[in-house]
Amino acid sequence: MPDPSVDLVLLFECAPSHALEAGAQPDAAADRAIAAEYARLVSAIRSVGMRFTARPGADKGTVLLFVKAEAEALVHMRRAENMKDFLHGAGGPPGPGSASQPFSPAERIRFTHALLTSPASAEASQPSGAGLAIKSSAYPHLLDIFPVHDTEYNRVWLERWTKLGSLLTIKDGDLDDLRAQFGEHVAVYFAFLASYFTSLLFLAPIAVSFWYSGCVFSLSYSILLVAWSLIFTEVWRMRERKLSVRWGTYGTEAVAERRQDFQPRTVKVDEATGEKEEVFEWWRRESRMAVSLPVMLFFAALLGATLTTMFAVEVFATKLYDGVGAALLPQVPTILFATAVPQIMGAWQATAKALTKWENHYSAQNHADALTLKTFALQAFVSYGALTLSALVYIPFGQSIMNELVSRGYFAGHISRALARGTLHHTPSGEVAFDINAARMHNQLFAVLTTTQAIGAFTELVLPFILRKVAEYRKQRAEGGKTGKSQDKFLQRVAKEMALPPYETFGDYAEMATQFGYIVLWSTIWPLAPIMALVNNFFELRSDALKVCLNSRRPVPRRSATIGPWLDVLSFIAWLAALSNAALVYLFQQAPDAHLEGHSVYETKMRTHHADITTTSASGLSERYCPLVPSFLPCSSAASALVAGLLLALVAERGYSVLRSAVRHLLERALWRGSAEETQLRRRDWQARQMAVAQHGISAPTPMPPALPDKEGSADGAFWDAEADESSNSIAGVQKRE
Repeated sequence: MPDPSVDLVLLFECAPSHALEAGAQPDAAADRAIAAEYARLVSAIRSVGMRFTARPGADKGTVLLFVKAEAEALVHMRRAENMKDFLHGAGGPPGPGSASQPFSPAERIRFTHALLTSPASAEASQPSGAGLAIKSSAYPHLLDIFPVHDTEYNRVWLERWTKLGSLLTIKDGDLDDLRAQFGEHVAVYFAFLASYFTSLLFLAPIAVSFWYSGCVFSLSYSILLVAWSLIFTEVWRMRERKLSVRWGTYGTEAVAERRQDFQPRTVKVDEATGEKEEVFEWWRRESRMAVSLPVMLFFAALLGATLTTMFAVEVFATKLYDGVGAALLPQVPTILFATAVPQIMGAWQATAKALTKWENHYSAQNHADALTLKTFALQAFVSYGALTLSALVYIPFGQSIMNELVSRGYFAGHISRALARGTLHHTPSGEVAFDINAARMHNQLFAVLTTTQAIGAFTELVLPFILRKVAEYRKQRAEGGKTGKSQDKFLQRVAKEMALPPYETFGDYAEMATQFGYIVLWSTIWPLAPIMALVNNFFELRSDALKVCLNSRRPVPRRSATIGPWLDVLSFIAWLAALSNAALVYLFQQAPDAHLEGHSVYETKMRTHHADITTTSASGLSERYCPLVPSFLPCSSAASALVAGLLLALVAERGYSVLRSAVRHLLERALWRGSAEETQLRRRDWQARQMAVAQHGISAPTPMPPALPDKEGSADGAFWDAEADESSNSIAGVQKRE
């Protein structure tokens, strides 16, 4: 027996958990309030053209309400959306039969969800919703609203994406099916992931060739890497534009979807449209957004202090300390990373949500974008912090820090004991040598792109599956292995899906953006990094599909024309790659003994030849100066090298900006001008103008009437008299030859 046709499921708490405890006293007033709330809920559902039925929930004291929208309500919603899109320039003129076209599963769920959650409207042009909100003041016992998976579609989808034809690319037809089932915001993510995977196929042979030749900090590879990152981001910009035209979402970002928590300060009439507009002044929002910056810097300082402590313990304390607990000291960085960093990030995420809510964005999309940028900024800080400390502190200043500790007498006893037991030793010049792990940066990058990605895949896909199966086994044993009828099986499946976490694209986008940063910012250290990303993303495409189908609830579809702020994040990382690669190639080189037996080819050493010029002064003395660094810095110091690297990075950034403009210019003409999507947009605009002309009753232009003679008696009639015309005589006079 097939599953019932259900659009959405609502979970209502008809009795609080404390009222179901043994010995609890009945509360008649609370029961009446819940019954009245349930009656209002049912009335609101019916008022927007919904069919509904109720069944007992899996947990005691809960009720499941299954709703399905009537066709008339969906047609009305689509017609209103089409008209709103057209008025905002995001769609073509609504045709007479466009609103009655068949609804895809994603459209049914999206319009049904909008009917339930949109506020009531008194305007005839706007669809009036039921105004439901989870755990709101009006409906405190409405616990959830969610759609149910189509298990048959999920099975076919997973089978299709494991076949040979989908191994290296995902066809547009498959993306169309995905969009029809889950909505544009899910389809555009998988389109992005597929495009990213395909782009890595072009970078992979380049990376393998440089890895095979043992090139580290190669200028040629760095240039190709930056060019690849630029081309990928700009090609994707064109790709998502074409997909938005194909899916009818081009320009829909201009159609703001009002956020339920938006609090306007006033309501005014728009001077251009004459419609009522809720207003929250831009300067209030901007000033509130400015408050986020110092708060973010505070949390960044906490994370920086934690990472620095981890770094100091790992690099210095393990070499010097030999007291109580010395054997456990190497585990301190891991403990700090596993305990302190998640706590700080959790506190920041809660703070970021509160700040973003306080900023009071009108649209749900702007709210989500602001929260995304805040959250990912510190995630990137944590992800790249260890490599940055190694590149800017560990290798350049490790020996200097050791010399400073010795000169100031810090840890003198520990240093002497470390020298005695051989942990430290003296250099030929008599200094206490700081043994730098020359392959440290490579080891860190290798760990991130292999071990960390494998652990992430396990915790994202395998661990939830194991935990779910264990929970199902325990529940089955508790129920004595009973099985119900087919409809009971459907209710059981709904209960299982209700227990799953909601699917959010933030984590998937953040994972890919972080990986993209590791490749373009740091893979000059290890050219094989793109290959590791390619292998990971091959499985990521399938594992994310499994996550959507099995480990998450079915997402409520949302219209989306782009990947949102993630394109800005990728563009910023590509821009930063121009700076970082220029600095890394200038500062570091392969160690001289890297190719010797017992050494790693990824051993790194700072370059000793920093640009300095020797001149002869007027007095005949030789003078050296560095044109790239301030005069108060010595040419051979690590500080001067970093300053010179920064200046070269700024020069590389200027070159990157010029290249980006050229690439955008060429791609605009090669991929967009004259394409089917561009033609479709021009046709849509032309049809809109034709409709406007027809509605105003303007016919085709008629021929101009012949010139009429002036009326007799006009003031200048003699001047315009045909008999006074001497054009023939004038021409004859000019042409006359002596």
